[in-house]
Amino acid sequence: LPKAAQSEYHYPARVVLPAVEGPPQLAMSTSHAIFVYGTLKRGFTNYTRYLGVAETEGKAVFLGEATTTSRFPMTLRPPHLVPATNAPLLLDSEGVGEPVCGEVFEVDDSTLEAMDLLEGIRKGKYHRRNIQVRLQGGDELVIDCGTYFFPPSEDLLTLPRLNTYGTEEHAIYSPSGPVKEDIRELCQGWHRSKPSRL
Repeated sequence: LPKAAQSEYHYPARVVLPAVEGPPQLAMSTSHAIFVYGTLKRGFTNYTRYLGVAETEGKAVFLGEATTTSRFPMTLRPPHLVPATNAPLLLDSEGVGEPVCGEVFEVDDSTLEAMDLLEGIRKGKYHRRNIQVRLQGGDELVIDCGTYFFPPSEDLLTLPRLNTYGTEEHAIYSPSGPVKEDIRELCQGWHRSKPSRL
């Protein structure tokens, strides 16, 4: 694409980004762009436990910091909502709140499966859907990414909102348990014998 048009080009969520100046690319035929906004961000607990493991194994690539093009409400998980982890909740109420800041990673199939397991997709805790985000720096490309939403409720929509989950918020995060080995193994590339049905 001409440079002037690149900032308006929308990449699909399942994509191998073109080999242009910028971050390294995954050496595989298919990949997925995901937008993370909380404990999966670099330096935080679930990045260290899972996504960072995938990055070390060459199964995930950090593409950059980004901001959602739409407004969404993000808040911290309240104490009465079990498990009481104080994790951030991105509520699926587009147009409410502020643009949310986070990070974009390109991940392979088994790492995406790992993220879905971590977020409880099969159990109905969160759901993943595509949104548009604007990568910061350079041409500020707009790309389509999958991200994880928590179902909104009246109570959650009245809580204080964040547009960035940072070190201050993460200091009160309390993981719901030890490292989940099945998720970590997917991030390391140890595939299950049966295909995933997400």
